[in-house]
Amino acid sequence: MTTIVKGEPLGEVTKESLNKMFWDAVERYSNLPVVMYRTESGTINSITYKEFGEEVRYLSQGLISLGIEKGDKVSILADTRYEWGAFDFAILTAGAVTVTIYPTLAASSAQYIIANSDSKIVIVENEEQLEKILQVKEELPELKYIVTIEKTGKENDHIINMKDVAKMGKEFGKENPGKYEEIWQSVDPDDLCSLVYTSGTTGIPKGTMITHWNFRFNIISAIKIIYFEPGFVGLDFLPLAHVYMRLVFLASIDAGGTNFFSHPQLLAEDLPEIRPHVFVSVPRLFERVYNRVVDQMEESSKLKKTLFYWASNIAREVGRHHGQGKRIPRRLKRKHKLADKLVFKRIRDRMGVDRLVWTCSAGSALSKDLAYFFSGIGIVIVEGYGMTETSAPSNLNPIHRIKPGTVGPPLPGTMQKLDEDGELLIKGDNVMQGYYKMPEETKEAFTEDGWLRTGDIGYFDEDNHFVFKERKKHILVLSTGKNVAPLPIEEELKKDRLIDDAVVIGDDQKFVTALIQPSYDYLVDFAKKHNISYDEKKTEYGEGQSGDKIIVKMDPKLLKNEKIHEVYQEIVDRVNKNYDDFEQVKRLALMPEALSVERGELTPTLKVKRSVITNKYADLINEMYQ
Repeated sequence: MTTIVKGEPLGEVTKESLNKMFWDAVERYSNLPVVMYRTESGTINSITYKEFGEEVRYLSQGLISLGIEKGDKVSILADTRYEWGAFDFAILTAGAVTVTIYPTLAASSAQYIIANSDSKIVIVENEEQLEKILQVKEELPELKYIVTIEKTGKENDHIINMKDVAKMGKEFGKENPGKYEEIWQSVDPDDLCSLVYTSGTTGIPKGTMITHWNFRFNIISAIKIIYFEPGFVGLDFLPLAHVYMRLVFLASIDAGGTNFFSHPQLLAEDLPEIRPHVFVSVPRLFERVYNRVVDQMEESSKLKKTLFYWASNIAREVGRHHGQGKRIPRRLKRKHKLADKLVFKRIRDRMGVDRLVWTCSAGSALSKDLAYFFSGIGIVIVEGYGMTETSAPSNLNPIHRIKPGTVGPPLPGTMQKLDEDGELLIKGDNVMQGYYKMPEETKEAFTEDGWLRTGDIGYFDEDNHFVFKERKKHILVLSTGKNVAPLPIEEELKKDRLIDDAVVIGDDQKFVTALIQPSYDYLVDFAKKHNISYDEKKTEYGEGQSGDKIIVKMDPKLLKNEKIHEVYQEIVDRVNKNYDDFEQVKRLALMPEALSVERGELTPTLKVKRSVITNKYADLINEMYQ
């Protein structure tokens, strides 16, 4: 008999819509700041809950005056900014459904989502996004209006700026007193709240149908195990188009928090100035922050370098004790106190995390080594797991019992179990209604008795924390019949700071190989030190996840250099020792260009699209198998 693992009891909760949650928060926290943002001049502006509520009301009434009725779909195509959140609540309180579109998507992908969702209005951020929609406008007969957040100079009867929508809404309110309250209060908790389209790593995007109660339930459940209180400042920079960032924003509203809206390229400036209490991110950011600290130490004096590595070892030891739930020995405590005074406090102050209560990492696995390090220097990283289909998290490590290498137990009030092949199955009020206009796909997503199939394989440890192993569809089947899980190997390779990404290959082949995205900055330094010539004109720069300037493309000739190949072969050989012979990477190839969301090689949540990459680098792969 299959064991069912249950989250902690949720207790009595009142089932309600996000609309009710929002207006209760506006009333309860009316004078607290709800959002902060940096203006074009660089100054920081803030808006109170009361002011934000008024803006939401006017925008919502404006949408109603444009013909939006209960159940209609409105798309948002914009980057993360406070207006995104204002429009989200405006759409929901108009009784409509928010459809989210990543700003990085191509015009054709945006067209598919707008058309498939039957959106009547699309909200765009700026002229660039407006042009994206205008390219495909004739293919969207249901689309009536385009609303712009920024002024574009192209406004007309069908392209309307948000300020004009708000003016229309103000007039609507005067002419129809009480109508707005009647509409938002008519929304039931089980009404559709949002269509969030999956990334499409294994097929066409599917519109996940999420109800008001799906989100509201997850907020209530998550706040049971992570700490949130009025006045907490959160740093919001991940895409609000994704359920992860959006749920954190909604939870902050419920708790009376303040959301400072930033961008990855501004994090180095905003973190020390805002000094957030909470923020959520992805493992790549933490990896890059750590690598930057190490690089700075490597360039410092011998004394500073020695002190840092001494303190780092202490941090990891303390982190391991935390992760294993063990008491820290007195001698280690004394060392840690000294290391904190000499090293850790300076790192926290310089980063701007001196008052951080917790940060969350999700989307992919954070290495245990990094988790131990950050825990040991006083930065609490909560790892979690979830899907669009579960309205963001389904598992979270409780702050009081964080176990690196796991994604935590099921959320309070939910249930999970493993299928015969190890696939995780989930039941709970956070689970979606299904996929929009896709009855067959919806049926396939659930077992006959109503459990959501996650498509992810793993196991529960002795504390009922789930350990994620691999996506079921990503298991490689070698021509020898052996099965290989590529993700653990990729994560192990990426632990080395000379590797930014890795894609393990092997389907229908005799052995495993790997495409590796090296640290291009390291390659440039290596080439200079060893007098290796290459075409510097082929070096291109871009922005990293943490907003810093990084090299994103190199001369392929440099990657073929024998000395460089030896460096990466040594890393692969070291990683191979952790695996059975059939799992070991037998050959490697270095990719000359960083994987990109814009080129469709990564999803907007930074997951690798294997089919795209294997097609692009088919020649490199063939070389490895010749």
